[in-house]
Amino acid sequence: MLTTLNRLLVLPFYVRNAGTFAVVFYFAFGFMRPMDHEALIMSALGSPFLLGLFIFGWALYTLRTVAFIRNQLAAPEHLFLNTFWLVPPRTRWFLWLTVQTQLLTPVLLYAGWIVARAVHFQTWGSLVAIVVAILMLIGGGVLGADYRLRHPAPNALRVPSLNVRLPYELFFPTYWLRHEPLSFLLTKLISVGLLVGVCRLYPTDDYDQRLLLLGLMLALITHSQVSRQLRTFEQRYLLLLPNLPLSSVQRFGRYAITYGLIWLPELLILLHNCPTAIGFDYVVGLWLTGWGWLLLLHGLAYGRNVAPERWQTVVFAAFIGGLLAIMFGLPMVAWGLAGWLGAVGLALKQKTAGMDPTAG
Repeated sequence: MLTTLNRLLVLPFYVRNAGTFAVVFYFAFGFMRPMDHEALIMSALGSPFLLGLFIFGWALYTLRTVAFIRNQLAAPEHLFLNTFWLVPPRTRWFLWLTVQTQLLTPVLLYAGWIVARAVHFQTWGSLVAIVVAILMLIGGGVLGADYRLRHPAPNALRVPSLNVRLPYELFFPTYWLRHEPLSFLLTKLISVGLLVGVCRLYPTDDYDQRLLLLGLMLALITHSQVSRQLRTFEQRYLLLLPNLPLSSVQRFGRYAITYGLIWLPELLILLHNCPTAIGFDYVVGLWLTGWGWLLLLHGLAYGRNVAPERWQTVVFAAFIGGLLAIMFGLPMVAWGLAGWLGAVGLALKQKTAGMDPTAG
């Protein structure tokens, strides 16, 4: 039974998130030096706030594992797993504990590193906080998975509805927030957290503007699935959209406003955490560049039936190529022009037929 759970839950989780893990691993261990990690860990051991940020990040990762398990249990091809609740509780809890521990392996390894340093420097308060947090995360993951197993059709978390008339540009953002709040929360928190982390690195060393471009690319990767979610939304609720008398310019304008609203929190975060060495005009240009690249990702993914694993592989390969271009000094203006011109070109090329959500 454990082998079955590993093949259906553990292995697919790491396969589907391989690109994300590779990016995080490169950023954490390829970009940051060992001494930077040691300094960061020492700062966390001496600062409850910074240690709390670590634990908060681990909690977000745990939520991602629980959401994956819940989705797998609800998949039609995995409905036979609903009989898993017939297993004796003690055995079932042991199996869930094993699965959740395997899913949290990256967190456990990094937490083990911090615990080792805490023992070395005898910071017992931080040690106890980390151990308690890890036990709570594992236990919470087990409870979340088992609750979903025993309640196969739970009520979704919903934001209280408001009786207002929404413009079209707010249809998808509102749906995303109300019906898929966990996906929305994880996407925005990871994206914003990456940008804040990049901005906070500037006082620690002598970095140039390329670091912000790298942070922008990482934030864009967290939004790489938004276009697929938008397409699914329109296929379900807006089947008449391709037949509406709208020109390519009108369609592109509406999508541009939609993605601009989705991308707006990143602008506020960048302006609030703007490093002193970087001008506000560069930060605004950086945000506009990200906006254009979101539209370009939309044009590349919309209307094409691409497997999620293949799409993530393509996005990761593009990240590697973009990283090399950034290291060789490709300016932000070139990135912005490439994103916007590519997005406009794809929109004009697709026109009405290309926007058919039933195509592909």
